[in-house]
Amino acid sequence: MSVEAVLLAPLLVMLVLFVVHLGRLGTTHLGLVTAADQAARAASLVRPQLMSSVGESVARQQITRNEIPCESLDVGVRVAQETDPGTVSVTLSCRVSREGLGLLLPVARTVQASSSEVIDRWRVDS
Repeated sequence: MSVEAVLLAPLLVMLVLFVVHLGRLGTTHLGLVTAADQAARAASLVRPQLMSSVGESVARQQITRNEIPCESLDVGVRVAQETDPGTVSVTLSCRVSREGLGLLLPVARTVQASSSEVIDRWRVDS
C-alpha cells in the first residue's frame, strides 16, 4: 500500500497544480473580458481626443483592482470614427503569471480579450 502511495503522490500533486493552472487561465480570461468591456464603455463616453487615454487607464485600473495575475499587459485602443456610428475597440493581452506552478513547468500562456462600443453620439461634453 505504501509503495502505491509513494508512486501516486507526485501524480496527484501534478494534477492539483494543473487544475490550479486551468483555473488561473479561466479567471484571467473572465477578468480581461470585464476590463475590456468597461474600458470600451468608458472611452465611448468622453471626447474623441481623450478616448485612447481613458480606455487604457480604465483597463489598467480594472486589471489592478481585480488582481488579475498578469506578468505583462498590453492594452490597445482603436477609435474608428470614419464609420457611422463610430466605435471604440479595446484589446487586452495578458501573459498569465506562472507563480507557484514551478513543479508543473507550464509554458507561458497569453490570454486575449477585446470589446467594442458604439461612440455615444449624445454625450454631454461633445
